[in-house]
Amino acid sequence: MIPALQRVCRRSLILAALCLIPGNPLRVHAETPPAPPFALQKGDLVTLVGETFVEREYTFGQLETALTLAAGDRAPGLRFRNLGWSGDSVFGDARSYFGPPQEGFDRLMKTLGDLQPTVLVFCYGTVPVISEGQPWTEVPDLAARLGDPEAGLAVFLEGYERLVLAAKAASGAGIREVMLVSPPPLERVAPPLPDLTGRNVRLAAYRDAIRDLAKKHGWRFADLFDAMGAGKNPVQESAPLTDDGIHYGQAGYALAGSALAKSLGLAVPTRAGTEAPVEALRQAVVKKNRLFFHRWRPANETYLFLFRKHEQGQNAKEMPMFDPLIAAEEGKVAALAATALERLKQP
Repeated sequence: MIPALQRVCRRSLILAALCLIPGNPLRVHAETPPAPPFALQKGDLVTLVGETFVEREYTFGQLETALTLAAGDRAPGLRFRNLGWSGDSVFGDARSYFGPPQEGFDRLMKTLGDLQPTVLVFCYGTVPVISEGQPWTEVPDLAARLGDPEAGLAVFLEGYERLVLAAKAASGAGIREVMLVSPPPLERVAPPLPDLTGRNVRLAAYRDAIRDLAKKHGWRFADLFDAMGAGKNPVQESAPLTDDGIHYGQAGYALAGSALAKSLGLAVPTRAGTEAPVEALRQAVVKKNRLFFHRWRPANETYLFLFRKHEQGQNAKEMPMFDPLIAAEEGKVAALAATALERLKQP
């Protein structure tokens, strides 16, 4: 054998042997094992953060009801908080009152610090897709990049990564799950409403990018877009899922609840949508959500906490009075969930 070739063979054998030694940096590692199945646990506080799809859920309660039923009796003390804000961006644009987007961003971080959740669920992506080609954030050095679709997607991902990392840090040491949920598809509805389903191609691109972002950080990903049909469902003239192709209604959120649970590997009892105890549970969830909404987003916040507090600031002391009311409703939710689960076990 040619001497040079012999040396190459010897080196190859030596490197191969080194790769087998435990702890050696040259050792070939197996692929990262898959994450354990998602499960809600005792005492979990699940906080939902996102744009319009998340905020509107508080008035329907379907996602929370589905996840509560899917958790069953394995997660006593399970609670949910909805921090969605219609029209929001990953930079906090809609959450800011009189200042730049950073004001809204900081407001969200403070709220998360107060709540100290254990599970963070994010759902963003519809706003930049619907607004593609137009400014959807007022951050000065970023708004100029939004005219180009691919640059806009890059801006979104940069902001999303920053948002989730900051939210995780603000939430404290109790965080055990971070989940990114893809936005749901846009629906084709009957004329004269415009057909927006062509935007589902871009929504799928955002879904893929969100999935890759979650994989990068080891966060959990739920593909709600695909689980709800990826926008390929036929027009539903009699019972549309949305009001206008974008904003989901009662039927849409009911489908979204079961689809989200399924995408997480959870099972919602098959008769959940037809049993009276389940509807009673959902209504209790909605009532609790309404109380929490008024607790963290009072209609007259300018008078209570901001520059007009000299007029009515004395009433700010009433905000914590919502807490026992919320706790009482959560007790009712837990009792109704137990009743619903027991009914669903019956033949």
